[in-house]
Amino acid sequence: MTDDTPIKASWFYWDDSEKTKFNWFLYEYACTLYTHIRKSRDGTLSRWRSGRSNKQVAEFCAYFSKRMRQSVLDSIAKRAGETVGDEEYICDYCHTNTLDENGVILEAAQSAWGELLEICVMCPERCITERDYRSMFFDKIG
Repeated sequence: MTDDTPIKASWFYWDDSEKTKFNWFLYEYACTLYTHIRKSRDGTLSRWRSGRSNKQVAEFCAYFSKRMRQSVLDSIAKRAGETVGDEEYICDYCHTNTLDENGVILEAAQSAWGELLEICVMCPERCITERDYRSMFFDKIG
């Protein structure tokens, strides 16, 4: 996922101590969401996307992924039933969106979330259960 998106891994940490597996997971989610938004054939999402550069879409995906942090942590700690994205995350970033645009972005976010979790089941890195451990991937891609 890292080669075909303008999302930078460095957007997910400030210093070496933040190069954690959990932040890598958030980076992977942002990349997956970006791919879902870019490849969507939904007319509403296509119109939303056409009004933004690839970098602007990438920046939104990174923002949305980082906003998901607390929802993921709440789900892990059993404070919430499931991990969900909130329309508020979109509204806070994209102030001029319509309800339809927010809805299709949320659909893309849910689809991307499901895809990432399917990949995570087979991945040996355990980015969620070992979330505070250092991720070697940040150093590999620079």
